[in-house]
Amino acid sequence: MTKGKQLIIPPATPGSLGDAAMISATVRFLRQQEAESVALVYGKRWELDEKIDRRIAAERFFYKGSPIQRSLLFSRIQKISGIFLIGADIIDGSYSPLSVQRRLTLLDRAARLGKKATILGASYSKSPEKGARDTLRSLPENVVICARDPISYKRMEESLDRPIRQTADVAFLARSYPEHPIAQKASEWISARKKAGDEVFALNANYLHFSKDNTVQNALTEVLKTLMRDARSVLLIPHDVRFNQPDQKLLETIANSLSPSYKERIYMLPPESPGAIKAALSEVDFLITGRMHAAILALGTGTPAFCFTYQDKFEGLYSLFGLQDADLLSAPEELATNPAQVSLKIIEAIKRREDLRKKVNQHLPGIVELARANFK
Repeated sequence: MTKGKQLIIPPATPGSLGDAAMISATVRFLRQQEAESVALVYGKRWELDEKIDRRIAAERFFYKGSPIQRSLLFSRIQKISGIFLIGADIIDGSYSPLSVQRRLTLLDRAARLGKKATILGASYSKSPEKGARDTLRSLPENVVICARDPISYKRMEESLDRPIRQTADVAFLARSYPEHPIAQKASEWISARKKAGDEVFALNANYLHFSKDNTVQNALTEVLKTLMRDARSVLLIPHDVRFNQPDQKLLETIANSLSPSYKERIYMLPPESPGAIKAALSEVDFLITGRMHAAILALGTGTPAFCFTYQDKFEGLYSLFGLQDADLLSAPEELATNPAQVSLKIIEAIKRREDLRKKVNQHLPGIVELARANFK
């Protein structure tokens, strides 16, 4: 069923490293299964590590409800073999619920025509939006809905009253891209810092945390200062460029607030290639992140990660690795109110990094198989 013409529906607008990782991984898997062609149901350009055969305009339907574009998309569905929605964290309606429902109508149409229709590994929150939930419930039985963690799996079963497939995030199938120029430059810097005697950790900042509480930026700055008082260097990992205050700008602001004496121990990666980021994360000792897919790219190489949580989705990810009780998660509220305590948690986790890496690597082969199960 994956050897014909395939369509991929992205979860959002371009600009997220995590979304690019999931799309790239999906394209790669479909190519490995000898798909005749792979098209992206979105007209604008995405920064992907894998080649798309064509982009199909869908924005006016997704975000404006255009009936003309809807008809054109329905017509195209008649000519395909399979359609895959990147489930991510959207299907519960947490973001843009009407656009989610419109995406789901394409799967509904495909399934009713006998095409393969799949929602790839998704999270599901405690409080789904009613319209999105009802649309999911009404999908034909032959639409496969995949949950990317055990907690989401249980929530979906209870909320949707239909069979759910337990999988893992498709980004675990994303390839590492060490030959990318970005990765090669990062590798040279990481090697130099390690030769100088430093531990090297990576840091990501999430705009969503800062937008809800502007004290988080100062708190994260304090954490970074605390970590860099000892022999540590930091690789800054931007993730999302879609907002007025993208991750890269936030990280630059934090880095620029540090003493000039720290500058040679700070290196910023451009947010251009998930595979290049994955390659760089494979070489660091540890990751601190507010974005789940930065964690997934790191964990996919064995590198442990400390995460600032949101939207109930990190707990399920860490349960896959048996790390739910490893004290690797913190709420942004804790960071804002007690950065000193969070710094201590992170330092203790860094000290345990080899044991954590061992546990991650023990679970990783099974998780990769769960990620492949999205396409059964």
